[in-house]
Amino acid sequence: MKKIFVPLAIMAVMTLAFTGCAGEEDDIFDKTAAERLNESSAKYSARLEAQPNGWAMQYYPTYYDESPFGSGYLILMRFNKDFSVDVSMDNRFSNNIYAEATSSWEVIKDNGPVLSFNTYNSCMHAFSDPEDIPWTEDNEQSEGCGGDYEFIIVDAPEDASYMMLKGKKRNTYNLLTPIEVGVDYKEYLADVKAFHNSIFPEVELASNLMYFGDSLYRMEGSNDGLPNVYPYAADAVANEFFNPFLITKRGNDYYLRFRDKFEKEFMTGTLQELRYDSIQDEFIGTDNPSWRITGYPKGRFFEERLLSNGQWQLNTNSNMSDKIKDQVTKVTASFKKKNVTFKGMLLKRVVDKAGEPHLTWQVKYQERGKGETNVSYRYSMERTDDQLTFAYLEPETAAAGNLLTLFDGTEDLLKEMLVGQFTVSKVENNFVLRVLKFTSTTDPDLWFELTTPATSSSVTP
Repeated sequence: MKKIFVPLAIMAVMTLAFTGCAGEEDDIFDKTAAERLNESSAKYSARLEAQPNGWAMQYYPTYYDESPFGSGYLILMRFNKDFSVDVSMDNRFSNNIYAEATSSWEVIKDNGPVLSFNTYNSCMHAFSDPEDIPWTEDNEQSEGCGGDYEFIIVDAPEDASYMMLKGKKRNTYNLLTPIEVGVDYKEYLADVKAFHNSIFPEVELASNLMYFGDSLYRMEGSNDGLPNVYPYAADAVANEFFNPFLITKRGNDYYLRFRDKFEKEFMTGTLQELRYDSIQDEFIGTDNPSWRITGYPKGRFFEERLLSNGQWQLNTNSNMSDKIKDQVTKVTASFKKKNVTFKGMLLKRVVDKAGEPHLTWQVKYQERGKGETNVSYRYSMERTDDQLTFAYLEPETAAAGNLLTLFDGTEDLLKEMLVGQFTVSKVENNFVLRVLKFTSTTDPDLWFELTTPATSSSVTP
């Protein structure tokens, strides 16, 4: 009996297991493939519709590393229950003006759920139209930008807190985040665009800095959203790495998110998204606060700008403290009494006949009926971090020496007020250093602003 009992027990277990599997098979295959795909389509359609004010799409047409093909584009879209979709943007593909268009959409069945903009939408399809891009130097006829208008739904959580799409043709990943109820699309895009230009202007005078903990990188060429990132002390071309980003706004916070994660051998984790901290005036990693993007050191930038033959201006309409303003007014009035117009001053680095470089303040003026004239005064400068110490040395010419006695207030301005130790600080923000403020370390009521010439209109993707 014992020999018979064991096989019978095994057979009983096998029978139960088979019965269980048969039940599971019935559960899995009690619906046809078409029914399951229809249910999937309805589920993801509902999640797209779940955000009443729609989504901000961080759209990347391709993986190229050149603008405009590799740049990202911010597109806003609202999916309606009647299967119409409202799409808005303000970028180069809309001639840098606000544009909106409505078309139809659906989640189609194609080896999984795919979001399709299935009728023509002048905003969405601008990136896939096979037409020449008029504002580039190349001819893209029959190719266009080459972007997608159908997207595989990769991740769409039930709470509709975000959605990750993958271009069906180009395989780029495009994140959708909700837009708060009550936010106007045109105002949102204008706000984000203005913020982008205020931090990353088209004329970039200094590189931005990226900190991965103790590791330091430069970030250059950010206005088009396609910066070159490379180690701080390395060659930009030999070590170039392009990683596009887009800025979005959630609540009152701006977020910078790179298309691709930074994964370095010295990092624990990855860096992809940073939040702008308005108090510290820098971007801070959402996962790790030691990952930061900030501007260039002010004192170092001032010095390097001079060393590269850059100039810094102090004009009669420059911002300055009352103490210096009163002195400049006195100088201006003194020049005017002698029918001479005081035109301001220029701080620059020059090289003398012996090949020795030195620093000069150049006083500019114009006598009636004559062209502009300038005379120069030699100074020394020392820098420690963001503090600079200026010392007056001597006039460069006899004419410069005579001017000190001819016009009241000039000597005091040059020898007393523009010398000593000054702290250099930002005027616009840490990223834009076209204007710098110099404040005396011994007298906070003695300060002035210097401007380095650089103007251009800003255009962002």
